[in-house]
Amino acid sequence: MSGKSSIGRSTKAPLDREVFVEAAFRLAARPHTLTLTYRDLGKELGVDPTAIYRHFQSKESLMQELLDRLFKLAHDRMTIPTSQWEECLMEFAAATLDTFLDYPAIAVTATSLTTSGQGELDSIELMLSCFFEAGLRGEALVEQYAILGAYVLAGAAGLAKDQAESSDSDSHEWFTGPLLADPSRNPLVASLRDEILSLDHREMFLAGVKQIVRAAAANGKNND
Repeated sequence: MSGKSSIGRSTKAPLDREVFVEAAFRLAARPHTLTLTYRDLGKELGVDPTAIYRHFQSKESLMQELLDRLFKLAHDRMTIPTSQWEECLMEFAAATLDTFLDYPAIAVTATSLTTSGQGELDSIELMLSCFFEAGLRGEALVEQYAILGAYVLAGAAGLAKDQAESSDSDSHEWFTGPLLADPSRNPLVASLRDEILSLDHREMFLAGVKQIVRAAAANGKNND
């Protein structure tokens, strides 16, 4: 009988779904990362990439899980109750943008994937609850949620992608370039050049949300 102990053997943690999810989030948080591959995940964990298939049926199912976790992270940042619906929606949009900017490689899937998970459902419930507080009901309520949801997802995902692709992640210019315009042909562009160049993409994103919220408030009053 051997007297050798097992102390020198591998003590790697067992692989499960959570291990792969955590590794994917680590990779997604790296600067200028826009894609997640099984090869990268395998390398991150020191395992054969095919090990992932024991826990996720496909790349799409993995990305759905990651995106739903992203929705949950954004939702967990919320502090304003839905009773203060206008402020709540503004906070929700900002929280979604900030979370997407943290993990652009996951955020870019937001416009093409539906997760049907709890994170997504909680986000939908929050928007519906806010617009219900605004006085909207039925078809008008659903339509207003869809407008805001589409805007926030597309806008936040687009900005996350732009940031990851940019060589200067600290730049927040809405319009890049000299914007040289002939005053005789484009008088307004020429006269407002400095104002246009001073626009900030985060401010413009939130300004769009504010316009949607204002429209909802007006629609809610019309239903009174």
